[in-house]
Amino acid sequence: MSQTVIVFSEDCILAAAGREGRYPVITKAERVRCQGQGDFFERWQQALMSLSAQWKSEPALLVLPVNMCSARVSRLPCSRGKQLAALAAREVADSFRNEIADYSVIYAEKKGSVDICAGGADSGQLKRFEDICREAGITIGGMTVPMEGYLHVLCQLESFAESTAIYLFFDEGSMTSVLCRRGHYLYSGRSRLFGEPGTLDFGTEIVRSISGILQFYAAEKSEIPITDVFYAGCPKEDFEVSVEGIEALNLKVKPMETDGRITMPEGQQATDWLSCVGAMISCGKNKKRINLYEEMKRLSEKGGKSSGFLRHLLLPLSVGVLCLVPTIAVALMNLKVSGEIAKKQAWIESETVQENYGYAVILQKNLSAIDGGIAAVRLSDENLSVYPDFSAKVVAGIEDAGGAGIDCTITGYDAATGVLTFKAGSREVIDVPSYILKLQESGLFHTVDYLGYAYEEERYTLELSCTMEGKTSGRALNRQGETGEEGDAK
Repeated sequence: MSQTVIVFSEDCILAAAGREGRYPVITKAERVRCQGQGDFFERWQQALMSLSAQWKSEPALLVLPVNMCSARVSRLPCSRGKQLAALAAREVADSFRNEIADYSVIYAEKKGSVDICAGGADSGQLKRFEDICREAGITIGGMTVPMEGYLHVLCQLESFAESTAIYLFFDEGSMTSVLCRRGHYLYSGRSRLFGEPGTLDFGTEIVRSISGILQFYAAEKSEIPITDVFYAGCPKEDFEVSVEGIEALNLKVKPMETDGRITMPEGQQATDWLSCVGAMISCGKNKKRINLYEEMKRLSEKGGKSSGFLRHLLLPLSVGVLCLVPTIAVALMNLKVSGEIAKKQAWIESETVQENYGYAVILQKNLSAIDGGIAAVRLSDENLSVYPDFSAKVVAGIEDAGGAGIDCTITGYDAATGVLTFKAGSREVIDVPSYILKLQESGLFHTVDYLGYAYEEERYTLELSCTMEGKTSGRALNRQGETGEEGDAK
């Protein structure tokens, strides 16, 4: 069956057409760079307008950009048919509460578990994709997420079922990493790469990302080790700077190679078009696939039908309410209200009730005064027992946590709350999780909040807001093993 796929990336769109199937045959492919800066949708619309009429002759499957969609991979118990559909629908509903979402079946074991890939996106953004395609004369046949295509590609690799490996997919300044263990998905993540491709900073960011995945996998306590790293979408000469660091982690590095039965136009490599290839892989006509566009239309029609039904009921309901309200009100007022009011008024005016009420008012005033005194004592005790302490020792502790390569600049300190804000800067890429962990373990701070990360003038700057550890009962405890001198509580 013929298929046209359009993939949206941050700075370009990819268009491919051909015959879908287990091993797609792509007959034509085109990459169109987005011009200028500014709104993504305006730039994408200009790129779509520049496509020739041959790309607009049949409905196109849109692959959404990775930064405008989300994906979850879940493993469900062995199930088929309606039972599988019900389990998957419940899983999708729990994972995507505020998004348009759908799922596809990625892998099913015989008499075993079923792996599904669920994708979701904001309905407002889906409508914007619909608008720019309509303006460009493109008919939408469906919408999916990149992760579904990546997993379809991985399932075709000969090594996929036997090896435990990390797969890296590069796309316009970002990297999607997928960890799989012998044919099963375990973890995925997306990293924004700030370093220029081919530079040492670029290689450092890749190695750091892989190191984080290894730490995650270590927590699984699996007896099967990760052995390989495969990559696609990045030229070999640019990726070369990270090879030494990856091999130092006892991993083998290889470029990803797709199945030779996948056909590409002359001069094109399938690994440079994996988003298109993955979207065109089909394992059968009845195979469930992600289609956010159809799901959006279904929910829209369902909402429209519900609204129309309510509008039909509105008039008779309004008339019925208008007729019932006066009747009920008159009956209740005549039969009950007058008698109840008279009884309550007589009870309130009785001598016993009046005396009890006056006594209760006096007790309430006394209780309020006592509560106010207790609150004041507690507040004073808290203010005396815990008070943040900021000194040169704190600055030295921050610098020690960063090491010689990181300098810090204090930007603010609130003595009333103990909140200290500062910037950590370095010419090398700062390992944010590691640095924050060292600050937390220093014993200086009660909480450490990460405010932002910037790269300007060949310097990486990390902004933090930390709440300092206070003093309790006159003794400051140092978590590094020392106990401060005793003194009067501030």
